Amino acid sequence: SGGLLTRRSRVRIPAGPPHHAGRSEALKPVLYLVGLGLSPPYISRLAASVLRSMDTVFLETYTVPGSPWTPEALEEIAGRMPVPISRRELEDMGGEPIFRELEAGRSVALAVAGDPMIATTHNALRLEALRKGFEVRIVYGVSIHCAAISASGLFAYKFGKSATIVYPRNGIVSTYPYEVLEENRSRGLHTLFYLDIRDDGRGMTVSEALSMLKMIEEREGRGVIEDTMLVIGMARIGMEDEAVIAGPLRAVEEYKRMPQPPHILIVPGKLHFMEEEALKVYMVGEQR
Repeated sequence: SGGLLTRRSRVRIPAGPPHHAGRSEALKPVLYLVGLGLSPPYISRLAASVLRSMDTVFLETYTVPGSPWTPEALEEIAGRMPVPISRRELEDMGGEPIFRELEAGRSVALAVAGDPMIATTHNALRLEALRKGFEVRIVYGVSIHCAAISASGLFAYKFGKSATIVYPRNGIVSTYPYEVLEENRSRGLHTLFYLDIRDDGRGMTVSEALSMLKMIEEREGRGVIEDTMLVIGMARIGMEDEAVIAGPLRAVEEYKRMPQPPHILIVPGKLHFMEEEALKVYMVGEQR
């Protein structure tokens, strides 16, 4: 049938039409957006099967600085060396290398650490592919969003909006994460922050993120950020050296033993007693 069938789930993912020149519009190849999960042990059998069936596999890692998903790691699973694709090629060039392959009639997968649809870049690519008449299929992966919530011990249904804490651009500091935190805290909800990536590919640390929030507080002065407020810092979730710490903002900001990025930050809202118990194992600083 030309499809891939997993033995347990019985979910059929078509592998794409035969390769030949002059294919009709109806036979356009499919673009697969494949989530790899947090690290190699997390990849699904379905994702691995799809990757092995492709003509071309692109690998995007810039959204997860320090990701263990290197081209060599993916080659062992996909059976071929993936083609690295840069932020400029995906965003500034609109995914041109991917569409070049699709227009040539080749089946293509974009492999992404975590889940492919968490980053807005990939959603833009998906919409452009659909606009051009290509079918798009998503192979979901374990994302940092759900993994961070699980690792924290906090209740998933008590999270409010998420936001990204970004580095200043041209001297302009985005206050959006501050506003999101203010709104969530007013409702007793937890806030999950993604952290920015520098142009050189280095990821923002938890300590840098907290310093950014304090800088915004100094400008806004609305009492959202305090040195004593409880925060949770996380590093390299799903990897062998993952770390989770919790404590007063100042203690977490000054903590020196966090592994390298990728990092993520959570600011809890009103805690249930079970959430309080869950956080005790991670506490650093004066509240331990």
